[in-house]
Amino acid sequence: MFHVVLPPSPRSVGVARWLITEWCAPWVKASEVSEDSVDALLLLSSEVVTNAVVHGSGMVRVALTRTGASLRLEVSDEGGGMPLIGAQRADAESGRGMAMVELLSSRWGTELDEGPLGKKVWFELAGA
Repeated sequence: MFHVVLPPSPRSVGVARWLITEWCAPWVKASEVSEDSVDALLLLSSEVVTNAVVHGSGMVRVALTRTGASLRLEVSDEGGGMPLIGAQRADAESGRGMAMVELLSSRWGTELDEGPLGKKVWFELAGA
């Protein structure tokens, strides 16, 4: 399991991507996880970490676990609002992140995290 706590800063998105890439590299090298799966993991992690930074509150906790060829990423923050998938205008400049999570992950969800306002957003990539 990989776990890191990052500040609520836009730079944390890139840091999370870099750390996830490094953590997954041995699995890719050993052909235990495909490069395509890591690419999808990085895209979706960018969306979820960005949501935590922009819409959440407090430090951002990122955890990655692997079971066989499946990957699960969890992103927690201290904010109270849960992400939604909503209808977007064609010319909207934001708001498509969770729709991508819905489309590309094998499953995803949200749950209350530690503390009175904390939340966790997670997604899984099966057979990665």
